[in-house]
Amino acid sequence: MYDPRNKKLELLTLQAFERRLSANHPMKQAVLKDLKIKYAEVNGENEIKYRLRLIDKQKFIVLHNLRLQDEVGYFQMDTLTLSNYFNTVVETKNWEGTVRFGANGQVTRIDNNGMKEGFQNPIDQVKIQALRLKRWLKNHDFPDIPIEYLAVISFPKTIIERETPQDIIPHELIHSSDLVFRIQEIEKNYTSPILSRNQLHHLARLLERSHCPVDVNLFEEYGVRSIDMVKGVFCTKCGALPMNRFNGKWYCQSCKNVSIDAHKHALRDYRLMFGEWITNKQARYFLGLSSPDMTKHILRKECTEMVGMNKGKKYRLGL
Repeated sequence: MYDPRNKKLELLTLQAFERRLSANHPMKQAVLKDLKIKYAEVNGENEIKYRLRLIDKQKFIVLHNLRLQDEVGYFQMDTLTLSNYFNTVVETKNWEGTVRFGANGQVTRIDNNGMKEGFQNPIDQVKIQALRLKRWLKNHDFPDIPIEYLAVISFPKTIIERETPQDIIPHELIHSSDLVFRIQEIEKNYTSPILSRNQLHHLARLLERSHCPVDVNLFEEYGVRSIDMVKGVFCTKCGALPMNRFNGKWYCQSCKNVSIDAHKHALRDYRLMFGEWITNKQARYFLGLSSPDMTKHILRKECTEMVGMNKGKKYRLGL
């Protein structure tokens, strides 16, 4: 399975952003709300990936989180299964509680607290994705291969019901537990291959190369400045801030915890929020250190690549 956009990395980045955003910042609650949504996305994606482990790898190629460009703009598909006979676009919905389908395709979710919220019909959404993919394939000179579509509720405990007995639950809407079996059902409808094996693998490679990742800047998205972020090294035991460094160790004034590598977590936060390159000056400021030599020792130990000279030297951070 190919996953060009790592949602777990998005989650880690948002976690670091929330952890470092000061508690009294006006955007704190908005970040916390989005963090909860991101947790649901990662859990839902993991559920779909788990189910698709049962798919026949000799027949299908599975791709996740593809974002492609067409003449209209960009469109994204949560999951796409490719085969010689047909393709299937899968839209994942991380809905919990109860989902009701009413007149004219109206979708209402009732969460575990009884709160109601209306949503776009997921079938309409995934149908548009399938249509745009079909046009994209045509524009790239591929044969007219059938494209199926499914909307999948990722959490098995979610209840799907009708608003009234006359309303209809779309046949294309299923629970994640039924995903592989539904693809197998669809497979029975196609007996003539459209793509050769070479064409199929060429298509998969082209889709991978054509993926257009979203460059998300959380500071711009939430209107937060870098100076709004909390600096220093968090205690690895009680979470207090900051730990102080003496004689090669980090000390917590609150719980008296001692750590030799608490700075690793802080450097990872920096990497997630600001990028993989850091200078000695930036590291001193972020870690709360005053000594360039002490900071240099830490960076040389934690980073495997350096570029530049003297004050312009930069160190490359890993995750």
